[in-house]
Amino acid sequence: MMSAEFLQNCDDEKLFDMLCQDDRRAFEEIYSRYWDKLYIYAAKAIRDKEAAKDIIQEIFVSLWQRRQSLKNTQSLSGYLFTAARFKGITYVQRNFKNSGCEASLVAHFTGRQDSLNELLDAKELNTIINKKVERLPEKMKEVYILSRNEQLSYKEIAERLQISDKTVKKQISNALKFFKLA
Repeated sequence: MMSAEFLQNCDDEKLFDMLCQDDRRAFEEIYSRYWDKLYIYAAKAIRDKEAAKDIIQEIFVSLWQRRQSLKNTQSLSGYLFTAARFKGITYVQRNFKNSGCEASLVAHFTGRQDSLNELLDAKELNTIINKKVERLPEKMKEVYILSRNEQLSYKEIAERLQISDKTVKKQISNALKFFKLA
């Protein structure tokens, strides 16, 4: 049996590996290590302390439930803060749609990240997305890149590629479905 001191001295990568192997004490150490950081991050952004607590609890429940399917995740911190970011955005979109606060709160989650860890996490996420984009069929990839990277409208993409607006819309829809399945 591992001591609490051993777990406290483990780096995130080791703890994450142990978690993926169903080690409940590793999960408890991750929870202890990250709960406050994630809570502060979410509470600052959504400005609702109770909702922030709920969001963080959901993240940890999901982490435990999905532990065996996360073996290819490269960064524990990246996974947790990305989950908090997406859950926060979802909360904001659901609850502040008409309040005028939505843009500033979403900007908090998606704006420029200051800490080195968050920058590395963003790079990791970008790498994952780029790998998935590379696996798209060629025409779908071209349409997706024009839409997301060059931020062209469907009409501009249709004109550039000499295809219909509907085809562009369908290609984007199929690309997003592909990402969900991949």
